[in-house]
Amino acid sequence: MRVKSLLLTAAGTALGVILLTRAAATLGIALTTNSGLKFGQIVATASPGTVMVTPAGFRSASGGVALGSSFGVAPASFTVTGDANASYSITLPGSVSLSGGTGSMMVDTFTSSPNGSGNLGAGGTQILSMGATLHVGAGQHSTSYSGFCAVDIAYE
Repeated sequence: MRVKSLLLTAAGTALGVILLTRAAATLGIALTTNSGLKFGQIVATASPGTVMVTPAGFRSASGGVALGSSFGVAPASFTVTGDANASYSITLPGSVSLSGGTGSMMVDTFTSSPNGSGNLGAGGTQILSMGATLHVGAGQHSTSYSGFCAVDIAYE
């Protein structure tokens, strides 16, 4: 059995938006990455499988994958900033390829909290957490894997 440490560093895309409402300018909306999505250590077997990390940080495995150490397992975390009490939409990636050494793996089924849209509240900020599903191949090569993805936000 092989042990892998997997890390998806989610790179947030900051969007600057200026809207006019009743002759008052709205602040731009921005997404700042606090931490990347981390799947932790996993053990690949002769059968393919998946590892899922939820936006709340829970991790599970299915198929031919066993979970190793949970040290460092975490959802991606972002801070959304903009106009107080403004609503915004969230667009998550469809899929992302992670690479490490001579191997690669696919990450998809991205989920977030809040899901689909959020509200910046009176302080003009909100924490956005993101999880996803990692697809591990049969006998996946043992190494550290990484990749980048874009998360888009926009005022509603």
